[in-house]
Amino acid sequence: GAQTGIAGFRFRLGIIDDPLKDIKIEAALLMQRAMGVLKEERIKKGIIIDKAYDLNETGMIGYEISGITTTLGSLEAKRTSTNPNFAAVVVDMLASLKIKEGDWVAVNLSGSFPALNLAVLSALQTLRVNPIIVSSIGSSTWGANIPEMTYPDMELILYNQGIFNIKSDAVSIGGAGDVGKDMDQAVLEDIVARLRKNGVSFIGKSDYEKSLKQRIDFYFNEGRNIKLFINVGGNILSMGNNPGNTYTLHGIINSNKKISKDADGLIAYFLNKGIPVISLLNVKKIVADYGLPFDPVPMQKIGDGKIYCDTQYPVLHIFLALFLVVLTLLFFRVKVRGKYDT
Repeated sequence: GAQTGIAGFRFRLGIIDDPLKDIKIEAALLMQRAMGVLKEERIKKGIIIDKAYDLNETGMIGYEISGITTTLGSLEAKRTSTNPNFAAVVVDMLASLKIKEGDWVAVNLSGSFPALNLAVLSALQTLRVNPIIVSSIGSSTWGANIPEMTYPDMELILYNQGIFNIKSDAVSIGGAGDVGKDMDQAVLEDIVARLRKNGVSFIGKSDYEKSLKQRIDFYFNEGRNIKLFINVGGNILSMGNNPGNTYTLHGIINSNKKISKDADGLIAYFLNKGIPVISLLNVKKIVADYGLPFDPVPMQKIGDGKIYCDTQYPVLHIFLALFLVVLTLLFFRVKVRGKYDT
């Protein structure tokens, strides 16, 4: 720990391991393992990993443009999200919201940040939380926009290989209107047919309002007591047709957070119901909040960084030091006053 002192009184700032360090490392290792399996599968499929864009050769960076690309995304943010320590960040968020083993958590994953999706799955599985997950096919640039290897494909690979024991309960198309109005329909049809063949259930209506209601009913089916909503990416059902300020909110959003009155979508719905939200979209702000590096080369090691440790401030020592300072000041004040009073 760092040495510091007040008025010559020395004390030590203690940097101690977080009590959750082992659980956080377990989640980060699971995320790293999942990414390794997907990288192998990608190589097997003959999908090139271009080191010019995927600087750490993680295999988690998609194409700039494809038939299922929906919006523009930041390449640097996508690379940053491939840090396995993001799983530790999600564990930290869940723990700070007192989410426990067996709690129900609603999850909405877009294809835009596949690595962050894996971070969420890794944290949920490690903490043995019960998720109800809906993921989508569409992705912004550099995300899971490879038609032969969409995010739902990735999940199936990991589930079938026993890496994860949780996966999406349903899949939506994503993109404009959550029905892929902005995607190449021929490419989309092939993907949907392949996923259906692999047993994937699809969810979604052509009308936004009906789709939103269907999604809410899906999450709360059988009267589930949902304690938290997790959103990854900028899926329209999460953000809403009238997103208001939901795009600017990031990380943990407590239910007392002020949101625009006209904001609709799942984030607004859960907050209005008094249920907290975790939104993983603004990667730059999240890494700043949790002390992870932005766009690191080489990749940060698992277990490094302030997400794994606590700073302990020796309160008693600080109070003693301040008390000594006050006594010293009072002593000199009395001496000075005595001198001039004579």
